Amino acid sequence: MNARISTGIKRGLEALAALSLVLMMVITFVDVFGRYFFDMPITGATELIEVLLAVMVFMAFPLVSWDEEHISVDLLDSYFPKRWINIRQVVINLVCSVALILVAMTNWKLAGRSLEYEEVSEILEIPTGYVTYLIAVTGFVGGVLTLANAGVYTRKMFSGRAATGDVVANTEITEGNNG
Repeated sequence: MNARISTGIKRGLEALAALSLVLMMVITFVDVFGRYFFDMPITGATELIEVLLAVMVFMAFPLVSWDEEHISVDLLDSYFPKRWINIRQVVINLVCSVALILVAMTNWKLAGRSLEYEEVSEILEIPTGYVTYLIAVTGFVGGVLTLANAGVYTRKMFSGRAATGDVVANTEITEGNNG
């Protein structure tokens, strides 16, 4: 059951990110085509693309946290004792989780203030607070998933298994199929 839920959430986030990317491409194509051939660009195309870019990036953001696919520097990995890898991963994931949740909390406050002040985009008058709320929610989700990754490494640490790069999504799917 956990595997189905995690797979469904993952596919939903991937679909929303992909849909926003496709919409950006379509809007850009139609805008350039209309501008070049008919001298009629899409009004507010740049604003729409900006909003869709935010949607795409921040729908993919929890996926990056979930699978630990974020940018990392592994200069010291070869010098790090293998028995401490799980401890290192727990600490890194806890620090990242706290940072993500703090940033999400700040974005949540900014979104509320933006709606309170009735801030809108310049041409289409899209309320910017809703996009900021999306950023905050995906930040919270990324923080929770990163915290769950810390839990996975903690469980490995106490079970005596070495860290193999498995993370929440992969672990849940593997455990769901085996147990």
